[in-house]
Amino acid sequence: MHPFTFLACTYNLLGTFYWEDRRRPLERFLELNHLDVLCIQELSLDACELIGDTLPSMERVDDPFPGWTEEGNIFWNTDLFELVDYGAQDIGILEEKRRLFWVRLSRGSGNTLVVATAHFSWTGNVREITERINVRVEQAEAAAASLDDLVRPDEPVLFMGDFNDSIHPLRVLRIAGFDDSFMALGRVPAATYPALPIAQQPPELLDWMMHRGPIRPTLTSVVDFHVGFVPPSDHKPILTSYVLEDESDS
Repeated sequence: MHPFTFLACTYNLLGTFYWEDRRRPLERFLELNHLDVLCIQELSLDACELIGDTLPSMERVDDPFPGWTEEGNIFWNTDLFELVDYGAQDIGILEEKRRLFWVRLSRGSGNTLVVATAHFSWTGNVREITERINVRVEQAEAAAASLDDLVRPDEPVLFMGDFNDSIHPLRVLRIAGFDDSFMALGRVPAATYPALPIAQQPPELLDWMMHRGPIRPTLTSVVDFHVGFVPPSDHKPILTSYVLEDESDS
C-alpha cells in the first residue's frame, strides 16, 4: 500500500510588474517543478496563460469574478484531482478583489481535499496607519471561521498564501487547529521576501503553507530561484510535499 502524495506550492506573482523580465524565469520554474497544487496571489491574465501553456495538465477556477484572474486562484493537476466545487469568501481583506479563494477537490475515490488561499492586507494600509491596529488578525479570524463552516469533519484542508505577517495570523490559525509546514517538520522557517534584485528590503517571512486534518507534510522548502539574475517574482515560493492520511493506493 502506497500513501497518496502530492506537491503543493504557494506563490505571490507580483501582478504585471516587470512582467516581460519575469516571464521566462516563471516559465522555467514551472517546467522544473512538477506541481500538483498551485496557489497564486497577485495573479494576472498573463500569468494565467503562461501557467496554462506550461502546465497543460493543470486547471484553475474559471469564474467571471475578476478576483480569480487579478488577485488569486488555485491550479490543480487533473491527472490527480477533479474539481467538486469552489468559492470566494469575503473575509474583510481591504483590497477590493481579494477573497478567501477555495476549491474542493476529489481524488476520484470519494474522498476530498479543500485547498484555500488568501492574500492578507499589507502593513502599510490606511486602517493600520490611522487606527494603529493589525487588520490581519481580523482577516485570519474570518478565514478560520469560513474554513470551519466549509470544511467537513475529518476532511483534510490546506490554507496557504501571503499573510503579510509572521506572528498574529499564525497564532489565530494555530488556535483554529492549523499547523504550518515548517513547524510540523521541525524546520526553521526561512524568509520568503524579498527575492533579490526585484525587491531590496530587510528579509521577512510573509508566505505560509498551513494544514489541518488527515494530511501531513513530508518535505518543505523556500525556493530561491533565478534565471540569470532574474527571479520569477519579488517573493520566493514555498514548495511542500504532502501525504493524505485518509487514503492509499495499492
